Amino acid sequence: MIKLPQGWEVKKLGEIGFFIRGVSYKKEQLLSTKNEKSVYLLRANNIQNELNLDELQIIPKELVVDKIIQNNDILFAMSSGSKHIVGKNILLNNLNDFTFGAFCGLFRIINLNICHKFIAYYLRSDSYKNYIFNISKGSNINNLRFVDLEKFQIPLPPLKEQERIVGILDESFAKIDESIKILEQNLLNLDELMQSALQKAFNPLKDNTKENYKLPQGWEWKSLGEICEIIGGGTPSKQIKQYWENGTIKWATVRDMNTETIEDTEFRITNLGLDNSSTNIINQDFILIATRVGLGKVCLVKDTLAINQDLKGILPHKSLNKKYLFYFFKKNKDFLIENGIGATVKGVSVDFIKSLQIPLPPLKEQEQIASYLDELSSNVKNLKQNYQMQIKNLQELKKSLLDKAFQGRL
Repeated sequence: MIKLPQGWEVKKLGEIGFFIRGVSYKKEQLLSTKNEKSVYLLRANNIQNELNLDELQIIPKELVVDKIIQNNDILFAMSSGSKHIVGKNILLNNLNDFTFGAFCGLFRIINLNICHKFIAYYLRSDSYKNYIFNISKGSNINNLRFVDLEKFQIPLPPLKEQERIVGILDESFAKIDESIKILEQNLLNLDELMQSALQKAFNPLKDNTKENYKLPQGWEWKSLGEICEIIGGGTPSKQIKQYWENGTIKWATVRDMNTETIEDTEFRITNLGLDNSSTNIINQDFILIATRVGLGKVCLVKDTLAINQDLKGILPHKSLNKKYLFYFFKKNKDFLIENGIGATVKGVSVDFIKSLQIPLPPLKEQEQIASYLDELSSNVKNLKQNYQMQIKNLQELKKSLLDKAFQGRL
């Protein structure tokens, strides 16, 4: 720990308070409604950046004994299936009839010279996150022990200074959070703008009819099966090394569809793998869509590659502009997802894709529409990157303020 200002001291978490274990209960003890003889139960998934009160469980009060949450208690996620959740914590206030589950721990401060919110802020610092990372790295079990948390060291100024620092952080964080909220809304607005442009591009007369709405003169309805060729894919046997070792043929899965274009792939296969499986080769003349895992994703193809069984390559005939088709699938992503069927992984069939109706203007108009959407998409992408960078910078500012606060530099 760095050198602290005069009057500051270092205390371990266990020196200023104590931990309480969560409530154990059986599934059959859960109640469907809340009454005076029951309490709400918080679990690790309720600990977000703010307290998330979704999916609360209710248990009989008799199971709780002395584990009712009080104002200024700090709830910790002690165990979880995800390392990202373990160690998360939140300061609790204004909760009536609440307890907490066995995968959580509650920290209660007993030192009267401690500002609870000062501790809560320090538990959001990089010092705390690094401490949690170091005590849990190498472990396959995603849980913490009270004895480890009790050893965590906190720099403590006098109470008045704690309260002054908290006041500055409260005011600064409120302004930063408001700015982030505005930027996040701007991102949503950009998504809505793009979706609105797609709707207008494929329904210029704004006809509210759900299917085969009225089209401008010179346009017509076509099924994709009439104006496209559709090619499926497959996976060479993973048991045969010769299908994979030193492979030079790009082989795409939905994991490669992270941007609007696909140029490279995570895996390569050999010619032997290609010849002895149901995979197929597509090139730049195709667009690529996910019809099972990642249903609705769509990409332009920038290089020759093979595809797996979750993907379909779609080759437009000369009457259909490739970019126009690409934006058609962008517009209809939600429609594909809504129509997916399957017990575990939902997907759509080739016949379903062939049956999709596309409003088809003359080829030159398709090109103009695609060009307009290209320009809009590029502008939206640039604005998004700008907003996302601003959000990142604001989040870094919060980290910087926390660092300064606990070094006595605020």
